[in-house]
Amino acid sequence: MAFPLKKTINATAVSVALILVALLGLGIRQYQLYRSHVEVSRQTEKLIFQFAIIREHVTENLLEGQYAGLTPVSAELEELNLNLASIIGNRSIDDHYKLTLANATDLPGLILLVRKISAGPVRPEQLKQLNTEIRTLGERLMLFDRVLVEHGKRELVSFQNVVIGALALVVSLIIVMLLFFQRRLIVPLLDLVQQVKEVASGVRPGLSIPGRSGEVSELAYSFHDLLMARDITAQGLAKFQRVASAVKGAQLAIAKCKTRDSLFKEVCRALLANHEYCLIWIGQAEEGGDVMPVTADGATSMSNKECETCMAILLTEAEEKGVEQNPAALALRSRAPVVRMDILAGIPKGLLKGTPLADGHAACAALPIIWQNTAYGVLSIYALSPSGFDNKEMELLEGFAGDLGLALHTIEGQQHLASRENLHARLFEALRVIQLTLTPSGNILGANPVFASIAGSDAAQLSGRSWRDFLTPIQSGLASDTPELLEKLRSEDGVRLAFSGVTPSRKFLCKIVLDREMGEESERLILVGYPLARQDSVGGSEASLRLEMIAALAGGVSHEVGDLGNGLINYAQVLADEEQLKKPGQPQNVLLTKIIETGERIAEIIRKFILYGQEEGSAAGEFLPVSTVLEDALLLIGYHLKSEGVQVETDLEVEPPVIPVHAQEMQQVFLGILNSVRATLGERYAGRDPRKKINVATQTVVDNFQGRIFEISIMDFGAVVPPETQLDFSHGKEFSAGSWGRMLALCRRIVEDHGGLLSITGEEGKYARIAIRFPLHGD
Repeated sequence: MAFPLKKTINATAVSVALILVALLGLGIRQYQLYRSHVEVSRQTEKLIFQFAIIREHVTENLLEGQYAGLTPVSAELEELNLNLASIIGNRSIDDHYKLTLANATDLPGLILLVRKISAGPVRPEQLKQLNTEIRTLGERLMLFDRVLVEHGKRELVSFQNVVIGALALVVSLIIVMLLFFQRRLIVPLLDLVQQVKEVASGVRPGLSIPGRSGEVSELAYSFHDLLMARDITAQGLAKFQRVASAVKGAQLAIAKCKTRDSLFKEVCRALLANHEYCLIWIGQAEEGGDVMPVTADGATSMSNKECETCMAILLTEAEEKGVEQNPAALALRSRAPVVRMDILAGIPKGLLKGTPLADGHAACAALPIIWQNTAYGVLSIYALSPSGFDNKEMELLEGFAGDLGLALHTIEGQQHLASRENLHARLFEALRVIQLTLTPSGNILGANPVFASIAGSDAAQLSGRSWRDFLTPIQSGLASDTPELLEKLRSEDGVRLAFSGVTPSRKFLCKIVLDREMGEESERLILVGYPLARQDSVGGSEASLRLEMIAALAGGVSHEVGDLGNGLINYAQVLADEEQLKKPGQPQNVLLTKIIETGERIAEIIRKFILYGQEEGSAAGEFLPVSTVLEDALLLIGYHLKSEGVQVETDLEVEPPVIPVHAQEMQQVFLGILNSVRATLGERYAGRDPRKKINVATQTVVDNFQGRIFEISIMDFGAVVPPETQLDFSHGKEFSAGSWGRMLALCRRIVEDHGGLLSITGEEGKYARIAIRFPLHGD
């Protein structure tokens, strides 16, 4: 019967501990016996020595006849009696010897005899008895000493024999245990070492340990399992490294590509560096939840025809099975990765003949390309390995899909930025606005074409020169090199500067702002100058208001145009890719209509913006119906209102009366009022608030005094026009730039020039209503 090795080791450890305890007890007992023997020998020797001294005293006094000198002897005999009693009281002396010694000695009688002799008179028989007692006591003490010493030696030797025998048994037991362990442990381990060498050299296919050594067998098989696990881990690590290398190559491709098409192609090619991937495609969502491929690529072992065949089969099968069986569509809908390990299940193998998917086994991973909650498409990867797309691999691919989404967001942002820059350049050129990029010291780094054309030089020739060489302050007493001028240029009001050396004189309202791309720690300054077209006729008030209006609208319109332009580009790209996959002659789908509508909207916004923002000229004198001018104003400022959370409710007549007005001037009225209301609501209510609401309505009413009139009302529900401003407006006072009173006074003058009336009503804390009324003549 084979005992378990663990129990055997535990029992052996307990046995050895008990044996050691027993040996320790034997050692302690031996030490006690030896100490007791030494103590008894010392006491007996001391007793004999003391008796020898007493005997000398007694002999000396008896020879000299000085019997009175025997008096101290009795005290010494009493002390001797006490020492003898202490020896008899020793527990290590056998009781037999104690009794024999007690019966053989009569120290009390000897003490009485000595006291009689010392007290006198002395008789000869007493002296003889004393000599006899002394001699007998000495012999018995000597004999007692030899007996006790011999007895102690015998006990000590006997105990040592026991200890030696016990040690011999312990040594024998240890040898037996070593032999046992040598058979149960050492021999199997040596055999295991030999087998491991043979397995490493290829002589043996595996490890084999006899059944009687179960623990060693388990150890051997544990090592075998560890080796297998190591191989599996090494294979998994190699696979992970291949995926990581492919992802790294794809990330490098992201850094190099500048357009979406090249990005998709290079990403697919880089990911196919992992030989376990056989097909990769990137698609975008269509209406109805389907996903249309944009770019597809196959492994190097797959030709273009085979790639197209596989794509056609996979897409057809996904369309037939529905969205629920389409990993790409599910990934876009759930915004989470989707893995299908049996993507080819149900597809006849005959259709896949001659392709890498001919075995009928493949796994698919669909990863949504998302950045900041915007889905840009889906990345679909097909792998031939049945163990593909484990957690670590999916974690890498998910991170890469996020990087790809960021890259697409960046590309769109760059396209949007380029579109905005182009639009800004066109707007500045149309509005004849000058722009300079300056160093902190005032040297020109760059100039827009408008400034270069006025200066009569190429933009490159202006670099390095000071802006003070071209622009001088109009205000008297304000030098171009004073700190006061720079402070005013950085203020909201700006400074009026004239272009020196140019005929006719060109005047601009100039401001300096920080380069927004550089942040607060800007090393560049932007000087912008708006032309003062009407300052001679109206004292500069209309021009300043117009400049403020155009400055407020520029950002919002640029955003709107940029967004629409990006949508136009995306629709065009999807349409182009779709037309490549479709057969010729198919009818045009809805995307083309969207492109046309978007293009028309962009063209309309740009046209209206240029119309209302250009300088004096032929178009500036154009007259349009006041209702059309109002609709154009709502269109131009719509993005600004929407971006700041201002709700606009409109109630416009379907067929309003035609009241011709000067388009540019009346547009200033509408945009000035709407922009002031927007700014005031934004300052008063942060974020989105139900009170940030504007109601714009038109209606034809009958007045008791004026007859039929056409009324335009702009009402807000935040009471943005304070009562004191209404009072100042009614008295026609002058106000500082940017105030409600100044703006309303200018608007009233323009409305009155067109034969209309502007009035303000409202209730403090509830609402404010600005009404513009035009009489309908001919009724």
